[in-house]
Amino acid sequence: MSMIIILLSNTIAGCLESPDIDSDGIDDSTDNCVDIYNKYQADYDEDGIGNMCDDDDDNDGFIDTDDSHPLDSTESSDLDGDGIGDNSDDDIDGDGTQNINDAYPLDFNEQRDTDFDGIPNGVDDDDDGDGINDLDDPFQLTPYSSLTEDGPFTAGTKDVTFLSPRGHEITLQIWYPAIENFGEQVIYNNVLPGLALDDTTPDCSETRPVSIYSHGFPSIRWGSAFMMESLATHGFISIAPDHRYGTLLDADPNKLGELLLSMPLDIMESFDWLIDQNNAEGELANCIIVENGYSMIGQSTGGYASMMISGAQISTGDIESACEDDSASDQIKLIHCNAVNFLQSNNEMVENATIILQDSRVWATILLSPWNGTVLNQGISSVSVPSLVLSGDIDDTTVISEVNNTTTLLGNNLINYGIFNNSGHYAFAPIGCAVRGCEGLLDIGISTDLANESAIIFLAQQLKWPYSDEYQYPISEHIVWRY
Repeated sequence: MSMIIILLSNTIAGCLESPDIDSDGIDDSTDNCVDIYNKYQADYDEDGIGNMCDDDDDNDGFIDTDDSHPLDSTESSDLDGDGIGDNSDDDIDGDGTQNINDAYPLDFNEQRDTDFDGIPNGVDDDDDGDGINDLDDPFQLTPYSSLTEDGPFTAGTKDVTFLSPRGHEITLQIWYPAIENFGEQVIYNNVLPGLALDDTTPDCSETRPVSIYSHGFPSIRWGSAFMMESLATHGFISIAPDHRYGTLLDADPNKLGELLLSMPLDIMESFDWLIDQNNAEGELANCIIVENGYSMIGQSTGGYASMMISGAQISTGDIESACEDDSASDQIKLIHCNAVNFLQSNNEMVENATIILQDSRVWATILLSPWNGTVLNQGISSVSVPSLVLSGDIDDTTVISEVNNTTTLLGNNLINYGIFNNSGHYAFAPIGCAVRGCEGLLDIGISTDLANESAIIFLAQQLKWPYSDEYQYPISEHIVWRY
């Protein structure tokens, strides 16, 4: 009898226990997820349905399988998969451009619509909407502008110093299109006011053509800054080295021969420096196409350097003969004898040898009142790039007969030759007028404006910029063109 009572008691107890289908220890009557083991009863959105069986845990209207953040009602997508919800992500598509600056924040492959035509740059044949196909447009993001006035960019400038492979420091002035369009205008070496904004940031949003400037003796790297500033407004990067022993600060006539043989090296090393900057992280990264090389611009002695780097040659025999010529002037003998001594001291003086300091990366040269160094002579005929010559008719440093001889020797490489009326040696180096005066001569503002227009037309035509062949060199009562 007692055994029957015990069995009956167990049966009654089992019938009285609350059901727990998922065996999670939670009575089915209170279990927020009856059919799925859900011991901790997590219910993020407190809708009475446990997370384990709730298709939308955060109750934001997106089912969990499609929700990048199923437990965050403020986030439901993460386009770039970086773990940051799109509503909180400053760069939704993960393309490196913040949403505020991204015309297409949901498209990794597109960031810009420069001309706001509704077509992203990546598939737009004319990004800047100037009517020139991008394949032909030198500046795909900047609308075309006239070559008869300043270009569409703001000119910026700064100076830097680098160590020459020859062991001495070289100071460079750099001009470029600037990102900023406001700031302090430069005063070069606290001496000469310029128009470029000082210490601004180079705009490398598109690649830039390059020019290198070589100054006269004695002068300084910013001697013709007006032209480099003008070129910067048209999209050029220009660099100009101080030539040791040839500046206003360290000019040494006793080292003139050494200077003449070093100037082309200064220029080549300066371009190499720019290449290094282009290939490294920094303000000038990816700013140029290295293979495109550079154009040369030289004033006075810098004109000599420009011809040398463009292919002109020197005979060491001619240098030695001039050094020994007692009928030559003291200045001429000094130049040649110093060059002989420099070459001998560096074991480079070889009888009847030819000195070639050409850089094949040069594609054009502009010669401003060019001095031929008295060491070139027939060697000028070896210049192998298109050349533009500008000079003054009453220049008492590089007299017109000397410049005429230079242009004759340039032969078919001479594209044009402009002679400025009533103009002297410093028409293209305003610092010379400030130091020595240019009273009674052509107004420096007129000569620099004409030179700027001539330079950009010449360079644009050599680069085959769209519409450039429609331009003629400036017609003015102040200039005579020989070609």
